[in-house]
Amino acid sequence: MRLMLLFITMAAAATAAGPRIFMVTDMEGVGGVNNWDEQVLPGQRRFEESRRLLAAEVNAAVQGALEGGASEVVIWDGHDGSRALSVEDIPAGARLIQGKPTPADFYMGDGRFDGLMFVGQHAKAGAKGLLSHAQSLNVRDIRINGKSVGEAGQAAAIGGYFKVPVIMLTGDQAACEEILDLQPKAETVAVKRLIGKASALSLSHAEAVPLIRSAARRAVQRIREFSPWVIEGPVEMTFDYHPQKTSTGELKELPSRVFRGKTVLEAFQDWLR
Repeated sequence: MRLMLLFITMAAAATAAGPRIFMVTDMEGVGGVNNWDEQVLPGQRRFEESRRLLAAEVNAAVQGALEGGASEVVIWDGHDGSRALSVEDIPAGARLIQGKPTPADFYMGDGRFDGLMFVGQHAKAGAKGLLSHAQSLNVRDIRINGKSVGEAGQAAAIGGYFKVPVIMLTGDQAACEEILDLQPKAETVAVKRLIGKASALSLSHAEAVPLIRSAARRAVQRIREFSPWVIEGPVEMTFDYHPQKTSTGELKELPSRVFRGKTVLEAFQDWLR
């Protein structure tokens, strides 16, 4: 009888616990970040400014998620080999993942998460956005079973394999539109958008931060409304590349690379071998 009561108590506690959130961060989608040469890599003139802006956006998202009822927020520092955040940057109540190489399950394989958020996300390669790319500037497009995706789409696909839905994205306007194609109900905050050929029109940081906090709070409160993006197997993930300039100045076409698996996870494992 006592054992049965213990099981009932444990089950009730698990039910009462709030959603567990996995947060993927990047830097190219942060408000005010728009320059490859000055803002996105350690040692560049404005990199520390970018770090501060990213940390504030991440903090806002964490605070909003906790206010919305999240019981856990785990942040993956996903920019440049986990060189963008520090444990000093994140608030109490959050945890930080750093390091490489990235596993094929994108750290979601233990089944402990209920929702996926993106903060500071850029759009896919070829998109009309700010600093748009996918994995590297050499990649022209990534396709999963024929559907063009960016880095957010890749994470969403792995999230879907583990039944973790995308619930929020903050970044540039093109990145927001990209995730809404995969998850039309997602909360989004466009902190900047492309104007002209390569210029950014950004919200003020003071305006962006409370918008991110509110969106994260709503996303967690609405978490039961979201469904994961599930890709049926077999799966092919194809990388197309831009032509490469030779030593003589000619452009050389590079062959596409295809990674396969019975499931999306197996295709990612093939890619990361």
